[in-house]
Amino acid sequence: MTDTLTHWDKVYRSKNHTKVSWYQDHATISFDWILECTNKDDSIIDVGSGVSILADNLLDEGYSNISLLELSPTAIQATEDRLADQSDKISFYNENILDFETDTQYDLWHDRAVFHFLTDEKEQQTYIKKLNQYLKPKGFFVLATFAPTGPKQCSDLNIVQYDTDKIIPLLGNNFTLIKTTSETHPHPNGSTQDFNYFLFQKH
Repeated sequence: MTDTLTHWDKVYRSKNHTKVSWYQDHATISFDWILECTNKDDSIIDVGSGVSILADNLLDEGYSNISLLELSPTAIQATEDRLADQSDKISFYNENILDFETDTQYDLWHDRAVFHFLTDEKEQQTYIKKLNQYLKPKGFFVLATFAPTGPKQCSDLNIVQYDTDKIIPLLGNNFTLIKTTSETHPHPNGSTQDFNYFLFQKH
């Protein structure tokens, strides 16, 4: 996975973090849904956290048990530096989700735009195995991917577009779809990107 690591670290080293296509100055749908279905002391993991502001938003709301997993050393270091004064409430993991191992069971697993980069079926299944392994029964899975009307590539990498008909069979019988919505995300360059958001609950 070194090539993947090199790719993403170059993105975060070479670009202004507010100019990457997925940048948000406030986490939108993800944040609202997390508030709806968790308590402040629930364990939450953000997979592919990048330099996302989601953790800041949750900390501001009083959350105190947040894990951030990110492949890029540059991105995770930038987030660690930014949140240094609240580091006792955050666990940082600088690794690929496909290699991730932990003793923790999470109440909520959040993924905004990681899963759709897994174009290989084996990698998709490895990811779903990790999700099943580390998400508590009755836990929630918040997933955001590019919609069928969205881009076919991001950061020079191919992606897989998802709607409900495509994601539900992949997750199998362990999950129930609670709700879904779409978002037209504004790209910093002035264009827009169509996302689909899915909220699942594990059985």
